[in-house]
Amino acid sequence: MVIVMSHVLSVENINKRFAGVNALIDVNFDLLSGEIHAVVGENGAGKSTLMNVIMGLVKPDSGEIFVNGNNVKVNSPLEAHTLGIGLVPQELNLVPLISVAENIFLGREQRVGKTFHINNKKMQAEAKQLMESIGVTIDVKSQVLNLSVAYQQLVQIARALALGIEILILDEPTASLTAQERNSLFSVLQNLKNDGMAIIFISHRMEEIEMIADRVSIMRDGKLLKTAEMKDISVDEIIRHMVGREVVKERVERESSCSSDVLLKVDKLTRSGEFSDISFELKQGEILGFAGLVGAGRTELVRSIYGVTKPNSGDIYWKGEKIQISSTDNAIKLGMGYVPEERRRFGIFPLLSVSDNITMPILNTLRKGVAIAKKKQLAVTEDSISKMSIRTPSPNQEIRYLSGGNQQKVIIARWLAKNVQLLILDEPTRGIDVNAKSEIGKIIRELADKGLSIIFISSELEEVISIADRIMVMHEGVFKGFVLPQETSQEDIMKRALS
Repeated sequence: MVIVMSHVLSVENINKRFAGVNALIDVNFDLLSGEIHAVVGENGAGKSTLMNVIMGLVKPDSGEIFVNGNNVKVNSPLEAHTLGIGLVPQELNLVPLISVAENIFLGREQRVGKTFHINNKKMQAEAKQLMESIGVTIDVKSQVLNLSVAYQQLVQIARALALGIEILILDEPTASLTAQERNSLFSVLQNLKNDGMAIIFISHRMEEIEMIADRVSIMRDGKLLKTAEMKDISVDEIIRHMVGREVVKERVERESSCSSDVLLKVDKLTRSGEFSDISFELKQGEILGFAGLVGAGRTELVRSIYGVTKPNSGDIYWKGEKIQISSTDNAIKLGMGYVPEERRRFGIFPLLSVSDNITMPILNTLRKGVAIAKKKQLAVTEDSISKMSIRTPSPNQEIRYLSGGNQQKVIIARWLAKNVQLLILDEPTRGIDVNAKSEIGKIIRELADKGLSIIFISSELEEVISIADRIMVMHEGVFKGFVLPQETSQEDIMKRALS
């Protein structure tokens, strides 16, 4: 069947300002049926604001939206759904304790006749059909919490399809997926595209843009700078438009080597079902990278070291002394800080200011009687903003309005204000743009040069190689060996992990 491509969505001259800041400036964007159109840009470039305008979550100050050639007003996500537009957000909004079928039809439950009784059999049959239509065989009666992130992503897509959508917006859909899971998702997207669906694909991963997109639109500082066919543009050119300059990817050697003093020693640490018999040493001022596929047990390991969970056996030594870490409070008092993988859920206090987020662990030292000494708090905050190059209009800005990269800098600044000796970074560049990644990498190496010990977890092997002094490879909870970044490659690490 030949798909005739036509404009299903157009936005013309869209403008939006927030608190005096231009979030969107005369943006013109179009989407064709049967195409996957990537939208890229640094955090803060305007991608999310543009999608929120399309979904009716944000009202533009000026400009027009056309769906299938008709000039429309989109005032809410419900109106967007009615127009055939659906969004799968980066942070999935499924209900974990109910079934796949119930999630797919949440808010639109099938009823038995005109009664209030829910027709579970009908919902399950239709949910099964929807999942199979995208090539997925799954028990639609199972609870969502029992599914992998990849399957949850597909359930979210099925929910959108149940609405009868023709335009699908995917925001960083692969951020938590393994390479195999990503490829399965891409297969589903190709099938949907072949059936004529129009897909907007937002990602910071350039290799994925190359793999999946037909066209790419590049945004910077609220402007849509360029739209091009993927076959006509290189990744280097895309990045150059995104950041306004060349970004050089290379390993930058440390200014100083790490100390010979061992700060942390882990000996045969085991937690049933998560990791087994893990041993390593971390020296003062060393960046120890943890590499491995999703599910390798890296996060589970550092959570046990940090006192979030308890290991079943094994020992932990701090500066040569055997210790018991029974809680995160114990870990913090020792001098550990932890930047979690899921920044939005566990890393930030979204409704609090940048200042409150930075000074949260040291509020007791900032007290004046029963109140917080605001001048002291502001001084600490301004010093952190300066040292970490945090881009915020004000220390009093709610952190939720900052870009992902700047939120991450705030979390790191929080632990630096606490003067920790060990900083655990779990996927610190997940969901942030290429320029912010470069900045975070530079900050990590500068902190290590000053003597801070760092455990650095990343699923992006290129990133681990470029930042770490030494790399520990794990696979399915098992230690697979150490490698030196200057003597290895991504392929070598994968071979070691899977051997």
